[in-house]
Amino acid sequence: MKLRTILSVIILCFAVAHVNAQKAGKFELGLQGGVSSTWIINQNNYGLPELDYDSYVGNGFNLQLGYNINNEMGVFTEVGLTRQGQKYKGDMNQYDVVYRKIDMNYLNIPLFFKYTYGETRARFRLLVGPQFSFLQKAEQEYTLDGKNASDELAKIKDLDGVEFDPGAKDITDRYNSMDIMAVLDLGADIFLIEEMLYLSVGGRFWYGFNDINAENYQLKNIDDNYDPSHNGGGSLYLGIHYVIGGKVE
Repeated sequence: MKLRTILSVIILCFAVAHVNAQKAGKFELGLQGGVSSTWIINQNNYGLPELDYDSYVGNGFNLQLGYNINNEMGVFTEVGLTRQGQKYKGDMNQYDVVYRKIDMNYLNIPLFFKYTYGETRARFRLLVGPQFSFLQKAEQEYTLDGKNASDELAKIKDLDGVEFDPGAKDITDRYNSMDIMAVLDLGADIFLIEEMLYLSVGGRFWYGFNDINAENYQLKNIDDNYDPSHNGGGSLYLGIHYVIGGKVE
């Protein structure tokens, strides 16, 4: 009975969406991919000497679903995966060449308001809204003069007094499972088939509001202060999109 009710509700939702699409706007589907320059703002080296920041290049892919209310406004969401993080380099105590790279994989679900402007095949596009990001995995590569940091550094105690290896590869437990970000996407939609099929190109920028460090690992730095760490970055995205039902009246 429950399954039949659920199926009935799903069918009804699709029917209502189809009627609304015919009377008002149109739905669309898109696939996007891009490269990113990402940052972890305020590093957490667990009280050890801090390192210089180095550039980190990540990537991302997403499936986008949108509803165009009219030719200028719409609401959109995505399900996407991004690889982001931070690289560090420098020296530390008796070590001359220190290298650290943090790789983080996130599942992202943004909620966007979309505004477009223009009467030609190429139209200005703006997407803005919150993004809910769920950490899937976090790993690091950490070497001191080419040697694994796990073999060189003494263990450190977290805020619960539990010892951990600062050079461990899997560091997923050191970060919070979710981040909430503000996202701004500026670009252009370039129609290949009028009001039906278009390419998108744009720059996307984001900043996370949450401290990404798990509570037990919010350790003071070498200056006896604790600075929350935040995700941030920018990316260049390319995509292809299909407007279901063709031209919006």
